[in-house]
Amino acid sequence: MRKLSYSLLILLLLCGCSPKKKENAFVKPHCLNSQSQCHVNNALGSFDILFNVNAVVTEQEFTISVKTNSKNEDIEVKGFLEGRDMFMGKIPLFFNNSQKQTFTSKVMLGSCTEEYMVWRMWLIITDKNNTENNTKFYIDFTSKRS
Repeated sequence: MRKLSYSLLILLLLCGCSPKKKENAFVKPHCLNSQSQCHVNNALGSFDILFNVNAVVTEQEFTISVKTNSKNEDIEVKGFLEGRDMFMGKIPLFFNNSQKQTFTSKVMLGSCTEEYMVWRMWLIITDKNNTENNTKFYIDFTSKRS
């Protein structure tokens, strides 16, 4: 009986120590339900701001993609993230032009005490041939604490 109790205890401890499930499964880039806007039109063209996850979870990496339909191939995308309602510092976004007309940046957000947090992503789009020709806008989205 005692061996059975120890075996059962060990089995329960092993089951309780299984690794934490990752909530973020990578998917084809798309708009989040929590995004304030997904498509932006301005003087430099039209831009889609897309995420490769269904929900942004803190402390888990995700990718932000900025796709343009602009015929101008000399566009540069810069940006940063900050908390909309809570100061979390400025998180710089480093965009790579990995594909034609697509700029991507890998991001990881820190957790805060709240279960959900609204982030503000500032994007600055610049024509590299005419640096005075730029536009700045923001997108809000929500993250969930891991």
